[in-house]
Amino acid sequence: MPPVGGVDDYTEQDSPQATGHHGCPEDVSSSSPTLPVIASIASEKKKQRRDREQQPAASLPDDIIIEILSRVHYKSLCRFKCVSKQWLDLCSGLDTHKRSPQALSGLYFLDEEHQGLSFHGLTGGGPRLVDPDLSFLRKSYESLEVTQCSSSLLLCMCWKNSYSPRGECDYVVCNPATEKWTLLPLIECMDQADVERYLGFDAVKPSSFVVVAPLTDIYQLIRKVAIYSSGTERWTYVESGWASDTMVGDQDAIFLNGIVHLTTCGSSIVTVDIEGKIWREIRVPHFDAIGLSQGCLHAWRVDVLNGCQLSLWVLQDYDSENWTLKHTVNVLELFGSHCRKDHESYMVLAIHPNCNLIFLTDGEMTVLYDTDNRKVNVISSSVDFVGCAPYIPCFTKWLSDGR
Repeated sequence: MPPVGGVDDYTEQDSPQATGHHGCPEDVSSSSPTLPVIASIASEKKKQRRDREQQPAASLPDDIIIEILSRVHYKSLCRFKCVSKQWLDLCSGLDTHKRSPQALSGLYFLDEEHQGLSFHGLTGGGPRLVDPDLSFLRKSYESLEVTQCSSSLLLCMCWKNSYSPRGECDYVVCNPATEKWTLLPLIECMDQADVERYLGFDAVKPSSFVVVAPLTDIYQLIRKVAIYSSGTERWTYVESGWASDTMVGDQDAIFLNGIVHLTTCGSSIVTVDIEGKIWREIRVPHFDAIGLSQGCLHAWRVDVLNGCQLSLWVLQDYDSENWTLKHTVNVLELFGSHCRKDHESYMVLAIHPNCNLIFLTDGEMTVLYDTDNRKVNVISSSVDFVGCAPYIPCFTKWLSDGR
C-alpha cells in the first residue's frame, strides 16, 4: 500500500483533468497546477514522517518518557543517551538514574586478611556506581567491618574508637548506593556480642529490610527470636516456634515474600514471618548452601566424593516442599587444566540473583558459570574468595530515610 499523502493517492476522480479536442490534454500552462502542489505536500508529509521516526517519543510528555526510561536496565539507559539531546537530559536526570534497575556491580567476599567482607568489582573499566569503602560511614566511625551483604544492603559492625573491645560496637544497616544508614537498637540480652544478627532484604520490595536475631539459652538452644523491621524501627521479641533443638547455621538470611529463611546445622531451612506468627521448617536435599535467584529459592551441593558433581535444585512448590533438580555438571570440567587434587577446594560461592549464573572457585581461581549455554568466564585468578555475596546497587529510598 502506498504511503498516505503520496503522489499515488491522487486520482482523476478527486481532481479531473481538463481535456481538449480528440481527448488530448489542454496546454498544461492553462490548466490547474495540481501535480506540483501534490508533490510538494507529499514531500512535506514524508519529511514529517521521517522526523517522527527519528524521534519516536517526541510527541510524548517528558514525565511519561521518564517513567518509561526508569524501568529499563541501567546499561540500556546509558546507551539511550545517544538518541537525542532531549533523551540525554532525561536519561541523565537524577530521579531517572535512581529508579533505573541496576546490574550486578560486584561481590562482597570474606577477606581473612583484613577480617570482614571486602569488595571486588565486576564492572571492568566502567564507572563505579557506589563507594565500596563506605566513606560516608567512616565520617561517624573510626573503624568498621562489613559482616553481611544481602543483595543491596550491608550489615556492619562499627566502632567510634578503633581500640574499643569487639563487643562494644554499633550494628548498622547501610545502603552504599544512597549512602543512607540505620543504627540498630540494642537487643535486650546480657551479651550483645554473642547474638548473631541476620540481615534480610527483598529486591521486590526494596523500601524496607528486616534483621532476625535468634536468642539462645545457656545450652545454646533457641528460646526467643528478636525481629527488627525498618518499618517499625524497633525489635519485636517472640517465643521461638521452631523445634527445641534447632541450631541456626552461619549462612546469611534470605528474605522472600515477607518470610525470613535461615539454614540450620541439619539438612533443613527454618522460616519465620516478620511478625513472628508463622514458623516453619523446610526439608532440603543434602545441600551445601541456599540462594535466591529469579524469585525462587535454590539449593546446591558439590559432591566431592562423587567426582565433584555439582547439583542445583529449585523450590518450585512451597506447599509440598517439592525441590526440582535444575542442573548438574562436573565441576572438574569447568576448571579444565586448573583443577586441583584437593577436591574440597571446589565450592559454589553464590548464585546470580537474576540469571542462571553460578559463582564457583577451586581455591585459586574464581569463575562464572552460565548453566544455559554451559560457558565459563574467569572472574579472578588472583583474589582468594572464601564465600561471597553478589551486590546489586539499589537507589530506592527506605520507609525511614535513615541518617
